Amino acid sequence: MKSIKRVSMHEMIAAEIKRFINEHDLKRGDKLPSVAELTAILGVSRSSIREGLRYLEGFDVIEVQNGKGIFVKEGDALKIEAKIDVEQEKNYLLHISELRRALEGKAVELAAVRAADEEIQEMERLLAEVISLKDAGIDSSKEDWEFHKAIYKASHNPLLESVAESVSDTFNKLWNKPFGIEHIFEDTLPFHCTMLDGIRQHNPAYALQEFNKLIDTAEHTVRKI
Repeated sequence: MKSIKRVSMHEMIAAEIKRFINEHDLKRGDKLPSVAELTAILGVSRSSIREGLRYLEGFDVIEVQNGKGIFVKEGDALKIEAKIDVEQEKNYLLHISELRRALEGKAVELAAVRAADEEIQEMERLLAEVISLKDAGIDSSKEDWEFHKAIYKASHNPLLESVAESVSDTFNKLWNKPFGIEHIFEDTLPFHCTMLDGIRQHNPAYALQEFNKLIDTAEHTVRKI
């Protein structure tokens, strides 16, 4: 069975407004009912209507012009859904990235202090495999995740490693072709190498600095989509 997704009030109101646009075949520049009219039609408070409008305005579906009214900016139902789906996925991936920055950043620092020689050698082996697969144009997401797991293991903090494992399905959203784009985070590869240099040199400040560059690059890529 699938889990049931919680839907907030503003999302439900936005869905009804999108349905109204679609059913009335409204196009760019067409005017929507006023806040007062939408309140009466949908039977919810004005503040809830305004939240739903702000939500849609954030996706460039509508435009609220003070003193003039609410106007359609995008009337194509499929384009509206595609735009919102992309923005929701972007936000979700950025939230994952924030969590990863907190957890893995600490793991990188600890690994730079605590990693044994054989653990560093395992990271080197995994990263070399990632690079080889990428050069061959082959999906390396599994090996990439194994490389990052090796960092958690080398932190020698079993609780940190356990937490990372418990959210691994969530983290893997970053590895499994987000937006359907293969090799989307190729630009982060140089920072994988310099981060590993920091761990190899037992320099936690440098390792963390390079890890943050890796995350910054990944987040920049997501925001550009």
